[in-house]
Amino acid sequence: MMNYLPKDPAILVSSVNMLLRDEGGTRDVDNIVGGDQFRYGIPLILIVQIALIFLCSCGTKKEVLSVAHATHSDVIEHSPNVFLVMYDAETGKEPLQKAIKEYGCEVIYDYRNINGMALRKPESKTLEETMQYFKKVKGVLTVEYDHVYHLTDPVKPRLEIR
Repeated sequence: MMNYLPKDPAILVSSVNMLLRDEGGTRDVDNIVGGDQFRYGIPLILIVQIALIFLCSCGTKKEVLSVAHATHSDVIEHSPNVFLVMYDAETGKEPLQKAIKEYGCEVIYDYRNINGMALRKPESKTLEETMQYFKKVKGVLTVEYDHVYHLTDPVKPRLEIR
């Protein structure tokens, strides 16, 4: 975490002591407390030492897993029959709807907010063949697989005990 701090807490404590110490451990803060000497050297040194010891002794590292590492294979799984098509809002979805009807696809879901559709391929065609066809339709921006992600650690709800 912090590689620039010494590993030995004793070296760290002595370094902090040297930095914060002045003659007698007092600091003159006349402008703050109205002319009286304000002694904060020892409590401040102790607080800083304790904080630095906690920082140095903390050795816990959490690993963040990406989706690619969370799956157990190098290939991300996708639906064998469904794919996603995103279309240009200016062109509209009319050319896409015409192509869907001509090719014999079924609309699974119309994503109106993001200008896209989830489509089911016809039984007589392969997924790749169908995706290649829709890439050539006017106004289509992207054609993608409908990926399937599995949770490696499913969320388990806490039950309240009364």
